Amino acid sequence: MPFRSRRCLSGILPLLVTLIPFTPSFAQTGVPTPVSVLGHTPGDDFYLADYEDSIRYFHALAASSNRIKLFSVGKSTEGREFEIAVISSPDNLARLDEYKEDSRKLADSRGLTDAQARELAHSSKIIVHIDGGLHSNEVAGGQHSLALAYKLLSAQNDPQVDAILNNVILVLWPTLNPDGQDMVVHWYRQNLGTQYEVSPMPWLFQDYAGHDNNRDGYMQNMIESQVVTKAEMDWSPAIFYCQHQTAPFPARIWIPPFSDPISSNISPYMRSWLNVVGTQMSASLQEQHMPGAISEYRFDNWYPGFLDFTSVFRNEVSFFTETALYRYATPRFYTVDEFPKESQDLKALTMYTDPWQGGWWRLGDAVRYMVAGSMSVLDTAAKYHEQMLYNRWQAAHDNIDHYQHNPPYAYVLPNPQTDTPEAAQLADVLVKNGIEVHVAKQPFHANGIDYLAGSWVVLMDQPWSNLVKELFEPQHYPQAILDGNSGKPVTLPYDVTGWTLPMQMGVRADAVTDPVSGEERAHLELLTTVATPKGAVEGAGPVFALSHKSNASFEAVNDILAAGGSVSFSRASIPTSEGSETGAFLVNGISKANLETIAEKWGVSAVSTSKSGEAIPLHKARVGLYRPWDPSIDEGWTRWILEKYNFAPVSIYNAGMKAGDLKSRFDTIILPDIAKSVLLDGFKPGIVPSQYSGGIDNSGVEALRQFVQQGGNLVAFNDAASAVIDLLGLPVSNILEGAGPDQFFCSGALLRVELADRSRPAVWGLPENPIVMFEKGPAFAVKPGFKGAILARYPKGINPLESGVLLHPEKIEGQAAAVEVSVGKGHVFLYGFKPQWRAESHGAYKFFMNTLYRYDAPDFGNLQLVEAVREPAEKSPAHKSGEDDADMRR
Repeated sequence: MPFRSRRCLSGILPLLVTLIPFTPSFAQTGVPTPVSVLGHTPGDDFYLADYEDSIRYFHALAASSNRIKLFSVGKSTEGREFEIAVISSPDNLARLDEYKEDSRKLADSRGLTDAQARELAHSSKIIVHIDGGLHSNEVAGGQHSLALAYKLLSAQNDPQVDAILNNVILVLWPTLNPDGQDMVVHWYRQNLGTQYEVSPMPWLFQDYAGHDNNRDGYMQNMIESQVVTKAEMDWSPAIFYCQHQTAPFPARIWIPPFSDPISSNISPYMRSWLNVVGTQMSASLQEQHMPGAISEYRFDNWYPGFLDFTSVFRNEVSFFTETALYRYATPRFYTVDEFPKESQDLKALTMYTDPWQGGWWRLGDAVRYMVAGSMSVLDTAAKYHEQMLYNRWQAAHDNIDHYQHNPPYAYVLPNPQTDTPEAAQLADVLVKNGIEVHVAKQPFHANGIDYLAGSWVVLMDQPWSNLVKELFEPQHYPQAILDGNSGKPVTLPYDVTGWTLPMQMGVRADAVTDPVSGEERAHLELLTTVATPKGAVEGAGPVFALSHKSNASFEAVNDILAAGGSVSFSRASIPTSEGSETGAFLVNGISKANLETIAEKWGVSAVSTSKSGEAIPLHKARVGLYRPWDPSIDEGWTRWILEKYNFAPVSIYNAGMKAGDLKSRFDTIILPDIAKSVLLDGFKPGIVPSQYSGGIDNSGVEALRQFVQQGGNLVAFNDAASAVIDLLGLPVSNILEGAGPDQFFCSGALLRVELADRSRPAVWGLPENPIVMFEKGPAFAVKPGFKGAILARYPKGINPLESGVLLHPEKIEGQAAAVEVSVGKGHVFLYGFKPQWRAESHGAYKFFMNTLYRYDAPDFGNLQLVEAVREPAEKSPAHKSGEDDADMRR
């Protein structure tokens, strides 16, 4: 919407109004209206309540109504208190603990007969989670929470509200991202009435994860994810409803049912209720003359990592809606000629029954639609609470019964294994998701194997174990939605198509195919937390060998260097706790006692060695991470990993890059997965305030070139790797450039690669055939004049797909997946995949962590030229093929 000076006063007035002291005015019920506390009604043009405003209003409600109680459930990344409002009748609130316990009993199912479950479902109340969203630039969600609370607390003689309060216990989260709500609201307020009123915020709205805060559902990396999931399991809601705001234009709200595919690991009861909730909402919106509701289109829930969906595997009816958004609280007028051409006829469709006709769209409209959606969900819960609660018991009961008679009967994470601390992390992920994990107190016999005591065992006859199967088995798209001729999905997937967690983390997880006997079960101990494996230091030293195969060794090495010790790479193969290794970490210059403390902390083992041979001394690198003002989620994840492993990355913004002299400040610079246009140009002038516009431009490119020439390591992931090839003129090509989906398509699947040259330090510690996450990346061929090494390539003549969907694998078979290019005194590392994808791909971390130390590398000046990999010729379609995902984000 063009800037108009008439709006300047409108933008300033809300700011002035908040400074005026108000004498609270109350509705007839004695419940304060939002305007009496905040000076505004939620949804007012040009006004947004921040998190502190929201909490202030909820406190005012709690002080005036006996239908609401407030609870603190944790703190955010920046230390804000998470507060939730529980709304129901006074009688229900008085028996809150009892109803919570009832809900947990039904969700677990064990200990209840069918008759007891029916009686409990009849006598209990249904708990419903509704929140104000977690994507903070989708601003209406947080405002809707205020309006919804007021509607429920102020209603008098309203049969619908009375039924809801009597039968439902609403757990209302003002937002799932308090930090982000404040960031976005304050950014909008400072730009209100200026040419930048609707400009995008130039940093992530949740530190590290940004939009991917809704991709952390099962990994639980982020503090906010942990708080939400822990509270969710405590309250055990039967419904989990999250507000979003990216409706497919020109629709005004997207609602369930979802598009296919949907996982067969989700209980059929939950799959059915998802459809019921959506159709009920559609009818409710129509009844209230709210046009523009659409279903199915675009959004599937194939990926289980959405924070607002992972709980469906805990048998909660988990879903979201997407209400239309312009930008912030600024209104926008739409005409039909702005609609996509296929929507301009305004014809109804089966899943778009009442097309929107255009006109003004305000924040208040979005709030109204969201409140209507929430009320519909609460109304459905009130009407069908008994059936929903009983079905939840059935889902858990049926799941237990299934795995008592069908494999897999259990999964075993052997202890020890190649990377035992990673296996412990995987077990901990399960525990955080409410999965029961046992430890074997003596050898555990299964599959004809005696697993050692200390191994972790996940018995599958438990209520929510289908989540384990979802995370542990390879993903295969349902044949019903694949085109019979091309193998291409009829509807492109919304997110990634494969995520098998043991594969990603490099962990061995064995499925048990025979029933687990009572004798074996008797020697299993249920864990509440998963301890770090025991570390050890064997021998007197003074030189110790530390295995390179464990990711935790990097944490130990960084502690050793920080403590003044010395660490080297072994060039020869030497004994470690994991067998003989080339590239093992050699440690000296630190006392055995101090080394024991570090080894115990990280769960690694070091052994005394006298066979150090030729070694490459390491120094903790000065790591720079490019951080664009056009915020990058991949940068955030990379920064989180580097900080977790104590690499202490320094953010390099555009000015720092263009200032040059990078080698004096950094030894390694990482470019996250960003497009060439973002790297070079960033935000165009006039889009954001001038200090945030632009990219590194040609001067930054020249600074990077000099950095590498002078001996620096430049690491580039995915799209950044493609950009670097062109910008630095490297003798490498991206063979996938310009390839359409009829030639190659893979937007998120797990592929196997082969290490091509194990003499390179960049691949030390990795297995021979690591699995990587390929997400719309490049693949490489080297050109004449190339000096360096191919680090990893896709197998020749073999489909590299391990989990997910891949279309036309022949295009990349035998081609390079990761390349090290020698440039001057330095090196450029190009990765055509994401070795740090969403902080899940732990098994690929070493690809880039090995490049982060400063060391005198082997004499790359004497490298033989690597034979160029020819551009692949067209091949007949005699390969299995598949496909991936649409470039869209929830």
